[in-house]
Amino acid sequence: MKPKRISKEERLRLMEEKKQLKEQEKLLKAASKAEAAEMKKYKKEMQKWEKGKYALKSIIAEIDKKVVELGSIGGHLLTRFAEKGLTYRITSNPMERTIVWTMVVPEEISVIASEPIEISYVLIIYEAEEFCNLVMNESFMDHVQSVQHRYPHHTVCYATNRLMAYINKRDQAQYKNPANYAGWKRPAIEEVLARLATHFFKVHSRHCVDEAELAEHVVGLTCSLASCQFRKKLTRLSVNANGSIIPKDCVDKNLIKKNLWLKALVAIPKVQPRFAMAIWKEYPTMKSLLRVYMDPTKSVHEKEFLLKDLTTESLLGDERRLGEVCSKRIYRILMAQCGNIKTDDVENGAGFFTHHST
Repeated sequence: MKPKRISKEERLRLMEEKKQLKEQEKLLKAASKAEAAEMKKYKKEMQKWEKGKYALKSIIAEIDKKVVELGSIGGHLLTRFAEKGLTYRITSNPMERTIVWTMVVPEEISVIASEPIEISYVLIIYEAEEFCNLVMNESFMDHVQSVQHRYPHHTVCYATNRLMAYINKRDQAQYKNPANYAGWKRPAIEEVLARLATHFFKVHSRHCVDEAELAEHVVGLTCSLASCQFRKKLTRLSVNANGSIIPKDCVDKNLIKKNLWLKALVAIPKVQPRFAMAIWKEYPTMKSLLRVYMDPTKSVHEKEFLLKDLTTESLLGDERRLGEVCSKRIYRILMAQCGNIKTDDVENGAGFFTHHST
């Protein structure tokens, strides 16, 4: 049988369907490509955000209107904010004369409208005369407590303008003309500031010589608060390891700097970088080494000499053993019962063998 011939209309219809299908595939491919590009752009923007690239653009200073009404302080402050390109908002804060800060996630990376991130820091600004009145009326400590009650998790800072200059000026005026300044009594500023340090947690003060210094302090504080939100959180290990000295001629200097476990090993006195590298190759994390050190089936003697046969490569290329002394030192320091004992004493067994037996 001869194959059935397709009519002209049918052929045109099939060609049109094929054309539409190709167009649809082309559109889907373009949409997929655009979506991939958008996702790539989003990830790139997110990385920038996580590294703090948008920190200064995202922080907002919520300035209480009373601060701006202080005249010379408000003028200097707003001028410096404008010069630095920092965002501020004049508002009515729950506590008068305060500045608080929030971080707003950029629209480019916020999938949904996100709430501003509150920064746990509050600054209270006072002119010298007003601060002195607060102290002389014996209401300063009550004010501190009220601020802490409103901002229980915040660091609190009292900033003053021309405080000591004002007090000295009033003292001199009273000395020269006692009759006109009979009601003046020097406030116990030093005593009050000492009580801030001894009676309160996360409360301190900053005293500026003039409006320019105060404005500079607030702007600098704003920049610091913005950037510190993206810093890596410190741990006991990172704090101790940051003090380690890595020789300039060390071949693995860059690797040690990037690896917290290596930095911690090098921070142990008398542990050379090549010793640390040998340990790291066998035990890539502190956990892997501590797992062996805390194994109840092994004796203290076995643990002390666990690392002695690890080989290190010297500058001349020959291999050497880590040795018993270094192995014992690392074990005793990492397993010491008291963190206040000197490392040399720990190496000699102080605070250790009273808790263990071989």
